[in-house]
Amino acid sequence: METYQLIKRGQVLVNAGEYGPVWRITEGMFRLERVSHDGLSLVQLGLPGDLLGVEALCAEPYAYTITAITTGKAELVDANHELSRFGIVAKAYLQQQRRTHDMMKLRGGPVNERLAHFLKLLSRNTDGSERELDRRDLPVLKEIASILDTATETVCRELNAFLPARVYQRPKREVWSGIELAMAA
Repeated sequence: METYQLIKRGQVLVNAGEYGPVWRITEGMFRLERVSHDGLSLVQLGLPGDLLGVEALCAEPYAYTITAITTGKAELVDANHELSRFGIVAKAYLQQQRRTHDMMKLRGGPVNERLAHFLKLLSRNTDGSERELDRRDLPVLKEIASILDTATETVCRELNAFLPARVYQRPKREVWSGIELAMAA
């Protein structure tokens, strides 16, 4: 088995109910979802540096289906020693507290504040530093709207306030004389 896995946008890393190893996100953003009576329901987000599937240390199946929101990478975590297992569980505990707080900020309050927090999370690197975002770094609007629990149109409108639009050069118009214009019609 490879130690790194590239996961494209929309691709599932693990399915709830399956057994497998613990993973660490090295790039990208992931959705952790649980099956409910309405289908898959978002529980939290996974960010670079986060551990996924820690329940595997307890010989339990994955509790969540984990899907890439943006193209990302995940690496296998070595949990073969007792001390490393303890460290993984401790990190996962603290991570859970941070991600719960993040979800509260993403689901409550004014939409512009929720979007600002989402963009901050999306810009985070594995080492904790932040990078400048480009529109190409963003998930599709429908995905962002789902995470923020708002309408796609609202996300589009609010996003324009955060990320400047690209300025495109218009192609030069050809000047047609009246005779050429009439012949073209």
